[in-house]
Amino acid sequence: MFGIDLGKYRTIVISIALFLLFDLGVLVLNFFISSEIASDAVNVNLAGRQRMLTQRTAKLTLQLQNRAEAGVPQEVELKELIGAFSLFDRTLSAFESGGETASGDGKPIRIAAVDDAIAQSILAEARKLWDPYKSRISAVIERGRADPDAAGALVVQAEAANLPLLKLMNDLTTRVEELAASKATLLRAVQVAGISLATANFLIILFHFIRHLRESDRELERARKETDDILRTTQDGLFLLDGSAVIGVQHSAALEKVLGTKTLAGRSFYDIISPAVTPKTLDTTREYIDLLLRHDVKEKLVASLNPLECVEVSIAQGPGEAESRYLQFGFNRVFESGKVTHLLVTANDITRRVRLERELKASEERAKGQMGLLVEILQVEPATMNQLLRSAQEGLQHINRQLREQGSAREVGGETINAIYRITHRIKGDSAALGLASLATSLHSLEDILTGLRERPVLSGEDFLPVTVRVKGLFEEIEAMHQAVARVAQIRGVISVEAPRPQHDPGVEALPFVKRWKDFATRLADEHARKVELGYHGIDMETLPESLRESINSMVNQFIRNSLVHGIEDGDTRKRRGKPEAGRISVYISARDDGGVDLSFRDDGQGISVSKVREAAVRAGRLTAEEAAAMDSRRIVGLIFEPGLSTRETVDEDGGRGAGLDSVKALVMQLGGQIRIGSTPGEYCHFRLSLGALPSLARTVSEDEKEAEEAAA
Repeated sequence: MFGIDLGKYRTIVISIALFLLFDLGVLVLNFFISSEIASDAVNVNLAGRQRMLTQRTAKLTLQLQNRAEAGVPQEVELKELIGAFSLFDRTLSAFESGGETASGDGKPIRIAAVDDAIAQSILAEARKLWDPYKSRISAVIERGRADPDAAGALVVQAEAANLPLLKLMNDLTTRVEELAASKATLLRAVQVAGISLATANFLIILFHFIRHLRESDRELERARKETDDILRTTQDGLFLLDGSAVIGVQHSAALEKVLGTKTLAGRSFYDIISPAVTPKTLDTTREYIDLLLRHDVKEKLVASLNPLECVEVSIAQGPGEAESRYLQFGFNRVFESGKVTHLLVTANDITRRVRLERELKASEERAKGQMGLLVEILQVEPATMNQLLRSAQEGLQHINRQLREQGSAREVGGETINAIYRITHRIKGDSAALGLASLATSLHSLEDILTGLRERPVLSGEDFLPVTVRVKGLFEEIEAMHQAVARVAQIRGVISVEAPRPQHDPGVEALPFVKRWKDFATRLADEHARKVELGYHGIDMETLPESLRESINSMVNQFIRNSLVHGIEDGDTRKRRGKPEAGRISVYISARDDGGVDLSFRDDGQGISVSKVREAAVRAGRLTAEEAAAMDSRRIVGLIFEPGLSTRETVDEDGGRGAGLDSVKALVMQLGGQIRIGSTPGEYCHFRLSLGALPSLARTVSEDEKEAEEAAA
């Protein structure tokens, strides 16, 4: 019925329903019988009044006769006779078939016909006597007065009907009283029966309720014991959180061990975890739990946001002792009436699993790194690899010397950082050009540390401790590469260096250093979604001294990186500008008669934007906005060689730190060289380097000197 499953409460519900039904039935009968008794009480009063009206009517007929014989006015007696006659007649008709009459206070009242055979027979007899009597009275009333003869005839009729009518009205009154008494007796019987049934039903309800209560107590005790057994034996930390994130009174025994505390029930979950997690994690946890407690938020959508999926905590083990553990908390909603009332939380100590996973991952990373390192080494010529490793070791040793000199100093100047930065960036560029991604990544992490130091206003020798640690790691990494090269040499049986080729060899495009430059340019272009072609003309660099050869190689690598990051546009942009989809890089190296070397590097990219360089200088704090606006284009362009200044807004391994061209300038100055720049926005950028026998000078030439430079070339 109504689709409600009453279950174990069925008997109690039915008993209560019957109890209410009995009470309702008694109330209805009480109301009905009480209404009948009230109606009978009115009838008793009206029947008594009928007796009085018969006497009054008879009396008025006698008075009317006396007035007629005396010949005096009859208006008062006639008016009273009309009232008594009319009231008796209406009341008699109402008793017979129901209708309206006047109550004792003269107000209109409607009564029902007397529903009793005996009473109706009494009324029928009264009607037989009343109708002739009524006709006589009506005739007198219609004439408006009574003559002595009419009054005498009316008195004769009244004498004949008065006593019988009086007796019948007495009988009617008695019968109506008997009917009222019988209904009162019935009402008492109904009340007694109703109370008896209600009492019996209450006893049944009480019996079933007590029996059900005992059964429920037994079930609850059994369920409590089962719950206690589960909470005592489970290895998971289980507990409930209410809407205020307060832990419930019941929780598993393992929870105390997992959380490292014994007093848990009634405490705030946030208070318990706050000493073990960061403020940010705590705030995120509050937001996550608030989301879970909202019934309109889908649990699957927020499950991945759990900030306590794996959290490292410090558990006190004794005075001054703490143990680092990894805990995992899982949250599941508890619904009631379609709304979230609680969260079932599972807490596990996953320290062993996390450590095993990390050890496994570290082993995999080591194996992968060793395999990747071996693959990288195999792709580089042994002589070139040895040359790079020697250059890298020399650079790191130079950095070590810088660090030792600054180790005890209270304040360290920014030039020390810039010098270390230039060496690091040069080695990184050379490593990336050879495809040694692991070494380039390690050097990039050193650049990150140096960037943080560069941003500090004041530095001391102690601030360089992280740099020292990282440089030590790089030494170890290069030593591992030396060992790997040695193992590869054993496999190959010999490490050979390709013999020098004659200058201006027609097959110069196939020279190893040219091939490395092309591979490096192609790889960078792919990473930045560009296309590029690199062409080389000039001497074979193997004919140059090793130190000069390494410096030129580093400078070309930096120029290639600078060109792909800042110069060469993407394919769509180049098409819009009427250029070939693939960018063009031209490298030319030539020997001069004075023993020096000229290096030319040109790309057909977007050139140098003076406005971007000016903005970068202001952003980096090198110039104020007023100073930058007042400075001419030549001096602005020269700022691209300043350490830490870059027009690129984002930073990655290929650019954005302002270190590439700074390292080029440092190498040129070491070689006593000169730099000239030619650039047209949207068309090309051209670097010309004169190395070797020229005096140590670094200067830049902007667009207004470009044509003179082209003529000099």
